[in-house]
Amino acid sequence: MAKTEQTENQPHTVDGANCTTNSHDLAEAAKLQARLSQQNSSTRQNQPDQIIANHHIIQTVFIDEGAHKYVLVSAIPPSSSQQQHFVYSKYGAPYHRNVAEFLVPQLESNGYSDIRILGGGRIYRDDVERKIKIFGYSYGFGRASHELSMGVVVKSGKFDGWDITWSNDGY
Repeated sequence: MAKTEQTENQPHTVDGANCTTNSHDLAEAAKLQARLSQQNSSTRQNQPDQIIANHHIIQTVFIDEGAHKYVLVSAIPPSSSQQQHFVYSKYGAPYHRNVAEFLVPQLESNGYSDIRILGGGRIYRDDVERKIKIFGYSYGFGRASHELSMGVVVKSGKFDGWDITWSNDGY
């Protein structure tokens, strides 16, 4: 069994490895998940047919160059009843929740509903080699389905001709 040590604002460690997550981040990720869950529940009960007229379509894939944390998010667009998936990474985001906090307000302000953070991991984007590798996990949101994430990236068409792979290995 892995040995886990943690104090309030110290990085989360497993078997001596620094995993960059602390108890504050875990609490903030849980608060975001709880807020979305409550919002999703009240939206379904109180406003099932509400549509925001002047909404923008949010791009499904946003991957910064380099190796960064990413989240897989699902939401229903205001003009549809079909669930849509989003794969977002963000340069400089210290925690997975920071990536989610970049995307979720965009979805909310543009009328998307039933927003769910399905998990996270890391994405490595190499523009020279034209490669994307999806791997790892998020302590705050759990492991994303990297296979689904890869499908979202491929379907977006933004990286046609790139070598895109996924693995459950690594952090």
